[in-house]
Amino acid sequence: MTKINYEAIAKKLVSIIGEDNIVSATHCATRLRLQVKDRQAIDDTQVEQVEEVKGVFYNAGQYQIILGTGIVNKVYDSLQTIYSFSEVSKDQMAKDDSSTLQRAVRNIADIFVPIIPILGATGLFLGLKGVLFNETVLGTMGLTMESIPEWLNASVTVLTDTAFGFLTAFICWSAFKKMGGLPIIGFLVGLMLVSPALPNAYAVAGGTAEPIMAFGMIPLVGYQGSILTALITGMLGATLEKKLRKVMPNAMDLIFTPFLVIFVSVFTALFILGPIVHAFEGQAVKVIEMFLHLPLGIGGLIIGFLYPIAVMTGMHHMFIMIETSLIASTGFNPLITVCAMYGFANAAVCLAIALRTKNSSVKTAGISATVTQMLGVSEPALFGVVMRTGMKAIMVMLCSSAVGGMVLSLLGIQANSYGLAVLLSPLMYIYERYQVVTYVLVGIGTFILAFILTNLFVVKKDQHDLENVVEESESQTDKIYSPIQGQIIPITEVNDPVFSSKMMGEGFAVLPTDGAIKAPFNGTIKMIAPTKHAIGIITEDGLEVLLHIGIDTVELNGEPYDLTIKVGDTIQQGQIMGSVDLNMIVEKGKDTTVMVIITNSKEAITGLDYEEDYVLPILGA
Repeated sequence: MTKINYEAIAKKLVSIIGEDNIVSATHCATRLRLQVKDRQAIDDTQVEQVEEVKGVFYNAGQYQIILGTGIVNKVYDSLQTIYSFSEVSKDQMAKDDSSTLQRAVRNIADIFVPIIPILGATGLFLGLKGVLFNETVLGTMGLTMESIPEWLNASVTVLTDTAFGFLTAFICWSAFKKMGGLPIIGFLVGLMLVSPALPNAYAVAGGTAEPIMAFGMIPLVGYQGSILTALITGMLGATLEKKLRKVMPNAMDLIFTPFLVIFVSVFTALFILGPIVHAFEGQAVKVIEMFLHLPLGIGGLIIGFLYPIAVMTGMHHMFIMIETSLIASTGFNPLITVCAMYGFANAAVCLAIALRTKNSSVKTAGISATVTQMLGVSEPALFGVVMRTGMKAIMVMLCSSAVGGMVLSLLGIQANSYGLAVLLSPLMYIYERYQVVTYVLVGIGTFILAFILTNLFVVKKDQHDLENVVEESESQTDKIYSPIQGQIIPITEVNDPVFSSKMMGEGFAVLPTDGAIKAPFNGTIKMIAPTKHAIGIITEDGLEVLLHIGIDTVELNGEPYDLTIKVGDTIQQGQIMGSVDLNMIVEKGKDTTVMVIITNSKEAITGLDYEEDYVLPILGA
């Protein structure tokens, strides 16, 4: 196996994006997240050709490069070793075009991302414990729970309970790190919140211990599993530390700043925040659990439908905090169970589209994205294939995910961890045979459902609409020729939902290889956009056709275009109408795809032939 050179990948990415263009860098579980000065200066095609890059997109003020788990952190480490980019840029955050809510969610997600690996590993330990200490398994070996040695039981308990016992310390550490404080101070503050001197929160909840009453009215307990208390304490403590360091004399800063931060943070958490937030958190967990277990699986249906939308908008990171609270409070995570069906549905829709498309590049990208999704990285399939195919593909994915979530909710399936997706996700259920078998069967069922629905309602109809149009009538002799040399693709495959969903009408698209623009048929020029990127033509028979040259090229204000026609001109098929500088469009970060849309197709079309390069027939010729 060839060893991946993460340093080389980091250098290639920076050379393409531009070192001066990168303001700050961070990463999540799958994506390298860069804040850049000029998004338009980045050539997405070149970035996607870099080794291990599975896709790119721009969202919530960040240029995000999809690398996948196990790779993104190593590329990020190499990036920071070589270039030392700032993790957070206040100036850039001020310019961030994302909403306040999106930024808040992103910041919270960045705090929880470093914790995911340890909780995921602990979940696997819990699963293995459930298998090994299962009465049936022990019985086959002639053993009982009482026959397990004390040293073995203690060793397993260390592996399964430590992460959750000190979860507040990990959260405070990560919050201090994210907010610009000293992480070791945060870690100590978090440890103090679960000090052995305080009654254990789980013991108090179980009735085996009593809280210590301060001032006769404030209950003091440990905050094991109290996610919000740790999160707020960490954020407040880090903010206080940064302010103190600005005013504290240098001679006193080393000792007195940590002293004040620790004192204020712990006092606030134990006597003010903790009692209030912990009570609220307990009620919130109960409400979430109640919603997930609504009758008829309604809660699973709703969440299964909404979670993919949260992924599309970047709001899915909020789920991490909720899942952490559920695991810490109950030991189980029913939320990730219903959300996980998105991965199965997304992979199935992507695969169905890839297997049926006639476009070789889409087929290759689709199959690759399906494999990537099966391994837990969803963005290439979601953004690169499913969303580009149109609303029907999106709706099939959403509905399949919702049905899978509903069934799992009805059957009472719940994970004991998080962080694993699709192929690896059954490991979160191995603690009990019923759980893992049911989860696997429902996951496979969701995949099959999405695959069949895609073939019935998305691929079969959309991919062959052009052929169906041709076969409807043999009386129509008109032909529409490609207005530019290149590869013809179905309109459903263009990277613009307005055209791919056929809102504008029937048609086809061309991936151009030459810049000469020619008349696709005999007709009259009825419209030329001021930015020259769109031309409207009408035939003598009243067929109205729109040539849309490039996607989002209206922003280029006509620079790449040189037209030799004007409104009112009569044109003949094959006549040169002008040219377009394809290289300029690419340099500006835009898509060169040319759309040929019959805007009155519902009224006028009865059967047409589409031809490429003015010679080779594509359909029915």
